[in-house]
Amino acid sequence: MKNTHKPPFFLIMFLLAGGVAFSQTGASAGGYDEVSAASSTAFSSAFQQGVALYGQGKWIDAAVQFREAHGAAATGDECAEAVYWLCLVEEAGGDFESAIRNLEVLERTNGGASRKAEIPYLKGRAFYSLGRYDEAIVLFKGYADRTPADSAVAIAQKSAALYWTGECLFALGQLDMAQDVFFMIARQYPQSVKYEASVYRIALIYQKKVEQELLELLRQSHEEFLKTIEEYQRRERSYAQALLAYQKRIAALEASLREAGIDASAADDGK
Repeated sequence: MKNTHKPPFFLIMFLLAGGVAFSQTGASAGGYDEVSAASSTAFSSAFQQGVALYGQGKWIDAAVQFREAHGAAATGDECAEAVYWLCLVEEAGGDFESAIRNLEVLERTNGGASRKAEIPYLKGRAFYSLGRYDEAIVLFKGYADRTPADSAVAIAQKSAALYWTGECLFALGQLDMAQDVFFMIARQYPQSVKYEASVYRIALIYQKKVEQELLELLRQSHEEFLKTIEEYQRRERSYAQALLAYQKRIAALEASLREAGIDASAADDGK
């Protein structure tokens, strides 16, 4: 798998916090029998190795560990956690089709409610990377609408979803709508990590609009030039036809004079 992008910083911190909390909960809970304890240990070991490899950008190795963690999972929450991180690895490594399939597996998994809440955003990113912009817009917009901007993490998540909505619109050539979204981020979430990227996009869209206007002017000028050329060629053809007709008339007149026994050149000399 090819590394095409890295998850945003807020998402990495959110995920790591969730993973640590999950491990601590499993370690502190009592009442496990020996089989459950062994399973939990196997899950925790594979999961933590996967997280470490993920942080190092070793997507293939991390995927192996998360699959092992999923196989060793003893609860629905553990299954959801392993599948969720596997999806992250697949997206980070560019295997978006597999990520979408596993996100759908996560939707059907019992447990992992907090991870399931992130499915629309992750699936939207996968759709965007596959060029399925219309589908991605629906997911990003729904995710942003459901995310309350009541904390730093929530603001980061909401602004990120809005940003990718703008990117989808930009990719579809909907420049005015994309610009409105980027302006919204710049105005409402100036502390967001997507602020600078949004400002850059606004400037880029402005430049692109100027380029489009110039191209339109060039197109119109070119069309006018072609019309001028066509008019010149039309007149040239008309002149050539008129000249040909005149030459034919002269030739016909000379033929008539010869038939009448009159030499046109002699007639001219006698004047």
